[in-house]
Amino acid sequence: MTTSNHYSFREKLLIIISLIITFFVSGITFAQVESIKELKKDVQALNEKGISVKLADPWTIDHIINTEELSKELSNVKTKKTIIYHIGFDFLYKQGHIPGSIYAGPASKQQGLEKIKEEIKNIKHDQDIVLYCGCCPWKDCPNIRQAYRTFKDIGYTNVKVLYIPDTFVKDWKSKGYAMEGRDLDSTAVKK
Repeated sequence: MTTSNHYSFREKLLIIISLIITFFVSGITFAQVESIKELKKDVQALNEKGISVKLADPWTIDHIINTEELSKELSNVKTKKTIIYHIGFDFLYKQGHIPGSIYAGPASKQQGLEKIKEEIKNIKHDQDIVLYCGCCPWKDCPNIRQAYRTFKDIGYTNVKVLYIPDTFVKDWKSKGYAMEGRDLDSTAVKK
């Protein structure tokens, strides 16, 4: 080794080889590092829009639709028909839900996942689909992430999740968006 601050070509090469070996031994490839950087950019972009996400969320910003966007899409008869699945609890669906949405069962339970799989088996994989729950704040929802993963794992390519920051009642019903269901007046709006 030289005593100056400059490394010889051989020393530089050994450092580079050591770093490469370290990356591979730790299981991190350069592609994974780039993927993590992209994911962090998505999370930052979502957070800048006021959408609370977790780094481990299975979707990107392109797979999220907000309540205003979906309400406008539903009222536009010229848009392509989107299938909307409620993937939460049935008592919430019965209280009031997005018009035309299909109850598919809670994705947090195995029987719910089986019901979802049965419900979607005849749907084309390129069909536009929106998933929503609204049982609790988005960041804590036990259903939305698993439902999204299930659709993607089966091979559906045009799946979006409806961003409901707090609850369906607060973020859909209280804004006056269209609803259907039997018990619309008994659902209290949380503040």
